[in-house]
Amino acid sequence: MAKDTSAFDFGNYLNQLGVQASPYVTQANRFIYGMAPQTAAKAAGYTGKGLLTPAMLQRGAMGVSTLGARRFPLVAGGLQFLGGDPIGGIGTAGGGFAGAKLGAKLGMAGGPPGMLAGALIGGAIGGGVGQGLTRSVTGIDVNNPLTGPDISIAGIPLTPYAKTKKGVKRAAELEALRLKEMLPIMEKARQQQFQRDLIGSQVQMAGQLLGNIYPR
Repeated sequence: MAKDTSAFDFGNYLNQLGVQASPYVTQANRFIYGMAPQTAAKAAGYTGKGLLTPAMLQRGAMGVSTLGARRFPLVAGGLQFLGGDPIGGIGTAGGGFAGAKLGAKLGMAGGPPGMLAGALIGGAIGGGVGQGLTRSVTGIDVNNPLTGPDISIAGIPLTPYAKTKKGVKRAAELEALRLKEMLPIMEKARQQQFQRDLIGSQVQMAGQLLGNIYPR
């Protein structure tokens, strides 16, 4: 028996009605959609022709929220990496990515705004946990410059100890360079002082000699 395609889909009707009957949710979806229109259009399946329906708007906003859930923690971890804390940055990126993904799933009940809020909260919590985990595994204390293993990649120190070691080496190189530049100046000053001392001693000897020849 052929399936009656004209049957009324009550569940789908309720979903569409809920989207259309919530102006605040629609406004939020429009705002999120506008944050990354190309990504949203791809997620919504909107080709740019015809009207953008509320359902397509919601799918597009959910696509943008998912994108944010994946990228925000990676950006935060990358900035932390470039800021001088690569081990912590790796933990922030990894933990934040997992936390944001989980938070977005938990926030799906609230639609795209809920997903975005869940991603931000989950990313922040996951980033903190991941950062602490990577630091504890490597034995790093950011307040102690002598903690952690001596790890460097392509000359870039990754731990506080490696940074301290590189800093001490640079300080020694700068001190050696300073002494090398000062040696000619110091030698010239020594020669000038020697000449002054020599002239002074000669004047003193001449005075003594004259005193012996012409006694008072």
